[in-house]
Amino acid sequence: MTTHAETGSPMPARTTPLMASYQELHRYAPGQEAARGQRFNAFLADVLRWGGLQDVVSDQRGLDGRDETDVAFMLGYTPYIVEAKWERHPIEISPRSKINGRLDGRPPGVRPVLVSMSGFTSTVLNFADYYADVVLLDRTHVEAMVSGLISAETLFYRHLAVTSRRGGSYVPLADLLGNGRQEPSPSLVRFPAQGIDGFPAIAEPGVTATHVLTAGAGWTAGEIDGLTHTDDGRLLWTTMDGVLGVHPATGRTAWTAAPTLCKGPALTTPGGDTLVLAETAVLRLTGEQATLLGGGLQGPGQLMPGRDGSAWVFASQGPRTAQGAGGHTLTRLGDTLADSTSYDVVFQGRVNQAVLARSGALFLAGGGWDVTTRQEDGWRCPRDRWSESVPLTPQASLAVGEHTVLLAGRTGQGGIEQALVAVDTRTHRSTPLLRLPNTTHITSLTADGEDAVHLLTDIRGNDPTPRPHLLHVTIPPSARP
Repeated sequence: MTTHAETGSPMPARTTPLMASYQELHRYAPGQEAARGQRFNAFLADVLRWGGLQDVVSDQRGLDGRDETDVAFMLGYTPYIVEAKWERHPIEISPRSKINGRLDGRPPGVRPVLVSMSGFTSTVLNFADYYADVVLLDRTHVEAMVSGLISAETLFYRHLAVTSRRGGSYVPLADLLGNGRQEPSPSLVRFPAQGIDGFPAIAEPGVTATHVLTAGAGWTAGEIDGLTHTDDGRLLWTTMDGVLGVHPATGRTAWTAAPTLCKGPALTTPGGDTLVLAETAVLRLTGEQATLLGGGLQGPGQLMPGRDGSAWVFASQGPRTAQGAGGHTLTRLGDTLADSTSYDVVFQGRVNQAVLARSGALFLAGGGWDVTTRQEDGWRCPRDRWSESVPLTPQASLAVGEHTVLLAGRTGQGGIEQALVAVDTRTHRSTPLLRLPNTTHITSLTADGEDAVHLLTDIRGNDPTPRPHLLHVTIPPSARP
């Protein structure tokens, strides 16, 4: 039998049972709606059970067979019954009336839920603004639970909290996630281009480093975990409290619609959407709307752009053990949660940074070694391809040029010194670009055109409060082949 290793084709990665079942449900052909509906009831019960709800059952027959409840569960001491629909078009008012009518034969206090994977007509949504007796959930809510973005228990508690305060029975997913802090955004101040005493930026010949922004008064937005640029000239800083839009020319800031507790650099799309990594899911933000693109990620992840405008996410649980635990995965995101495809990246080492070069190669920088692999290689990294890493512990990375990756992180020098280097993904030769003595750590990198980057660092020293410091660095052509 021919194996994936023999053909070089990528190995499909293990995913969560919920993600696998959800993608299987999407494979049902037209005309199989009834079979899919039956499977959907059991699947939805699994989602709710996995999400912390109690006494979950599916396809529950009523007394004397007078009706059938698709799913039933308990939230605390409150019983819920669910009518689940997966149809081609938004549903009308009749299913809502159907489930509401079942309450006459059940004890007081039972709450009805109507789930529609195709959404609801405007008539149903307008009615729900004034009559809150039936909880309405659509595809976005189901996918949020499937992907691991939010547990079922948390979703229903938040839904109850929001509707109790403002009324109605339909709450968009974005309103259940929270969109950053509501207090004023933190302030940043412009730096003199030459910087400030005690925090030099020592550039190699042909490289220029300009100090741009730093935090003014005490930083209030928590730890910073990522940086990316937008087409309108802003920078997006991923913080514990949300994603902050920053104007580097002025230091003005404003919160975006992203939820709290996002991780790593956001990713902007050619259409103007923003992708963020939250919990084990990838969320697409279009204005105030939120949809799921990926989920069930195994371990900490990072978003990466592909060479054809695609979006990818690399996730790692450490090297794969002999017992099958751990491993690295690379997921290509599609237009919906069901379209994502995950692959195993076979590398028996720790990964500090992963980058998709513009050539399409995947570059991994780990504990003392780095390696380059490609999709036609099956994303495999045999030991004879490993190269000794540049002498730093990479904390941020960025693809520039066709075959070049920038790595930034702590050097092996004494004290606290960070460095920025360029690595050729073909030869693994490195070119030093910048040294940053007295810099506590590197936060993130993002491109500014073809020949420059913004480098976000932290200069807090022993202070527990972050002190972000933004630099602008030009990269000579010789360092980005």
